[in-house]
Amino acid sequence: MTSQPVQETVIKAHCSQCGGVRNCDVRGHHVQRGGDENYDWMTEWYLLECRGCEHVFAQTISSNSEDVDYSYGRGGETITDYLEVTKTWPAQTKRKRPDWMSGVGIHIEGTGPLGESLLELYGALDSELNTLAAIGMRTSFDIASELLGIDPNLSFQAKLKGLVDAGHIGSVDQTRLGALVDAGSASVHRGWKPGADDLNTMMDVLEQFIHDAFVTPALKKRLDAKVAMMNAFVPVRPTKQRTGRTRAPSLDSNPTPSIDSHITPELTQVAAADLPEIAK
Repeated sequence: MTSQPVQETVIKAHCSQCGGVRNCDVRGHHVQRGGDENYDWMTEWYLLECRGCEHVFAQTISSNSEDVDYSYGRGGETITDYLEVTKTWPAQTKRKRPDWMSGVGIHIEGTGPLGESLLELYGALDSELNTLAAIGMRTSFDIASELLGIDPNLSFQAKLKGLVDAGHIGSVDQTRLGALVDAGSASVHRGWKPGADDLNTMMDVLEQFIHDAFVTPALKKRLDAKVAMMNAFVPVRPTKQRTGRTRAPSLDSNPTPSIDSHITPELTQVAAADLPEIAK
């Protein structure tokens, strides 16, 4: 191991706020080391400030005499490379938050409990607490179904059926959410620890459910309000006045009967009686 770590003023580190490796100013540095004649270890602590977004975070780089990798140089000499483990606080983001999530929850009124549950869930994902994350997904589903008016005392299968009957989800969604709930139950009751791919699939299902059940209706409601406000300022289209132009004759194969066809003998007699008066 290196006897004396070299302190730098700028190092590259993963910024959880920017979401990538950035140049960071070193605002603080501390070294811890220990061990005995058979084993030694070292941890470097850094307080860093991202040069991109000015996010401040802590990072550790740890190594020990057991976790090593050996290789050979050109002269046949053995080269020992110590394997370093890097950790940051806050933890690196393992899954990007959807646009409708922020650091305080969901941007929708009345979803406070669900937003708080999701914040803890994303925190478990970032810290690689896979079992707790799976349990948190089942819990978030439970809270969401209650906010949608489903009785919290029902079984999970009954809750899924209630969501279908209320029109919040379809049959395909019911199958997907059923798999999510079963996976969460396996973590609760049987100690199942899902892998990263399993967690990503489960989160895809949960986020899609929340988006369709809460985000989309809220967006439509806001859009309806904007359209109503816009219509209040849009000028009304003026009514067209009728012109005196003669209507073109109809080309119908059954033309409208002429007025002569409606003259009866009685009308002819009345007209004849009026002729003397008209002649005057």
